[in-house]
Amino acid sequence: MRYILMIMLLILPGGALGQSAATDPLDPLNFPRLKTFSAYRSSSNNLYVDSNDDSKHPIPGETVVLADLEGPGIVTHIWVTVADNEYAWPRLLRLRVYYDGHKTPSVDVPLGDFFAVGHGYERNVNSLIVRNASFGRARNSYWPMPFRKSCKITLTNEGKRRVTSLYFHVDWQKHDSLPERRRYVLRG
Repeated sequence: MRYILMIMLLILPGGALGQSAATDPLDPLNFPRLKTFSAYRSSSNNLYVDSNDDSKHPIPGETVVLADLEGPGIVTHIWVTVADNEYAWPRLLRLRVYYDGHKTPSVDVPLGDFFAVGHGYERNVNSLIVRNASFGRARNSYWPMPFRKSCKITLTNEGKRRVTSLYFHVDWQKHDSLPERRRYVLRG
């Protein structure tokens, strides 16, 4: 018990490890502090049609913008569910992430692979970062994806059939600034 208290003193605010938590929004020790960001969601909701259909239906070759965000910010959660009947469809939908206005994506991967299931399969995954449920149809990613100026997330149908239904949420936080030590990869 004495050792647990000593460790707690090190990681709490004012302790040796707790000093960085106040400046780093991705630090897990930051949880009990007041939040200095605004939370937002980009989703497949249908604002303009008098209908209850909140899904998108991309035809072959069509690209759907899942989120077009202005930062600085952090994407904290991506949820996607797809109804499609084309064989190996998780490999036929391509997810791309563009940071800070770059024309070349920093992330360019089949949808299934991004959610930790390759070869076009639909499978459950239960990890800290990726959780897929309902035989892989409900896909969740909790990868923190920081960006300084902007973040654009797209999904392209590279298959030969129209996607029956595509639903998505992209949850993100808008910050006044991100710590300079927060790194991310830009290509191009």
